[in-house]
Amino acid sequence: MGTPYVWPYYYPQQQHPYFQYPPTSADYSGSGHRSSRSWQGSPNRSPPVLPTFLPVAPAAPPVATAVYQPALLHPNYSRSRRHSFDAAFVPVQPAATVSSATPWPTVPGPYYTYSPGWAMGPMELPRPQLHNLINGEILAPHLYINFADPNLVIRTRTGSGIHRLATLNGYDLEKPATHPQMTRVRIVCDMIPHWPVDLQVLGTSLSPHRRHRAALPYLTLEDIMHALHTSLHRKISHQEWGRLTTAQETDVARAYTRRYKSSGNDWAERQQQAEGVKRVDFLLKTTWFRGFTWLDPENGVERLKLLVGMES
Repeated sequence: MGTPYVWPYYYPQQQHPYFQYPPTSADYSGSGHRSSRSWQGSPNRSPPVLPTFLPVAPAAPPVATAVYQPALLHPNYSRSRRHSFDAAFVPVQPAATVSSATPWPTVPGPYYTYSPGWAMGPMELPRPQLHNLINGEILAPHLYINFADPNLVIRTRTGSGIHRLATLNGYDLEKPATHPQMTRVRIVCDMIPHWPVDLQVLGTSLSPHRRHRAALPYLTLEDIMHALHTSLHRKISHQEWGRLTTAQETDVARAYTRRYKSSGNDWAERQQQAEGVKRVDFLLKTTWFRGFTWLDPENGVERLKLLVGMES
């Protein structure tokens, strides 16, 4: 018996490449079967159109994919849709490879490179490196200088023995005193803390001025040693002598006598005696250079500590 809910030409086991429109109530008559009409709308009755059986090609095996590919889910799009942000799909950047071979020796940078961590305390900047000839923290031949001599002669040892000495040439004297190069420093000594020595390079000029200096924008070995020798050979004032105790006056007077009597000749001895007591006499017997060590900066100025001792 015909019913509007049953379509007599429906075959669930068949597949058709086109969509089959369901019958309407106008297609049914009282005879109990549907009056078929042609698709072209002809008024003549036509035999019913049966579903055709098309050859079905075997389906391709599914392609296994490990990543999300929108083109497979949406074949109407020719290219894949942009991913929404998801940390799971962020590609891992490959770590940069570091070569173990270093053709040139590495030098520590002049500034500290901050690396974040749990410690939030203040970080200390690394100290510049002192030249080996003036570095008092290493066991190396230092400059062979006696500040008690009236004339500055910068020499260094070339071996064991007092006669294994060599005078530095102009090229070595103009080498930077520190690495990286510095333009300002203050030098202090524990035995004479009230007489610091300040040095500063402004452009290519040194303050305090030094004659016949090359136009260099940094402090050299000769700059530091010449400034020290000049400062130590300044005469003291009556006020500075008056601040000494009786014992200190005796020690300084003996150092003064030893210094001018070791001048080498009568003329130089009389000249040094006439110039009176100098700052270098406050060093007593420790007038030989032993190097520098770093002190904490003061008001943003780097400080060096002068080490002195007896002749070795």
